[in-house]
Amino acid sequence: MGKMSIEIREEVLKWPNSFYDRGKKEGIEQGERKAKEQFARKLLQKGMSHAEISELTGLSEVAIKSMTIAGE
Repeated sequence: MGKMSIEIREEVLKWPNSFYDRGKKEGIEQGERKAKEQFARKLLQKGMSHAEISELTGLSEVAIKSMTIAGE
């Protein structure tokens, strides 16, 4: 029973790091997405086509069109 308790304790101690790592990853992904969207907005203002913007940013044409419709 004592050995099992140590194994459980060690596993539980890993949890905060896994939550931190997951949160950090999600934050980075959100930041990258926002940067792509800001770049896409600038390209829209310059008059580039949705297809060109999609190719340059990796965003879908649907996402870019929704930016145009929403006036973002």
